[in-house]
Amino acid sequence: MTWHSPWSNPHWVCTIAAARGWLRAATGSDHDLVHTLVSDQNSRVEAWLSALEHPCRDVLLILPRCVKRRCCNVGPDGSLDGCRSCEACALGELARLAEHHGIRAIVAFRSHIAYAAARRDRPDLIIATACEDRLVKAMASVPDIPAFLAPLTGMERMCVNAELDIAWIGARLAAAAEGSREQNTGCDVTI
Repeated sequence: MTWHSPWSNPHWVCTIAAARGWLRAATGSDHDLVHTLVSDQNSRVEAWLSALEHPCRDVLLILPRCVKRRCCNVGPDGSLDGCRSCEACALGELARLAEHHGIRAIVAFRSHIAYAAARRDRPDLIIATACEDRLVKAMASVPDIPAFLAPLTGMERMCVNAELDIAWIGARLAAAAEGSREQNTGCDVTI
């Protein structure tokens, strides 16, 4: 089954941008609209996955730089390899989950780096978390790749010590990895 997204349509993108602008001006927030857009995106991805005749083999997990703590050993390439033994923050747990499922997670230090990695690697599926504005930008910037998206759950201050839903990410990592193992014995899930 081919992935189709309304975000491929420039008229859709312009309409959403106008609606967000109007909501911010009229009410001070486009929060509810963004959550609806993300929820709709995730529902489309779930429907797409359930209709596939084969599992996703390549999965890209992208995390924003604002989840990184001072203690983190994130590599210059965004690799979480150095975080596996760390118990100080969520990245250690995510590094261990990704390793368990055979998926390499990355921290993108800027959003354009995340979008470039997605376009370059052309994964079957993206799993990502970011602030609301970056999630909308992701849907518009990389509409041709299905992506499960989740807003960050909290932040100390803008772009600092962001919190994320580890259970949500873990469930998607497990589903992606298990689907691949069940239907493609010996096939690795890679990023």
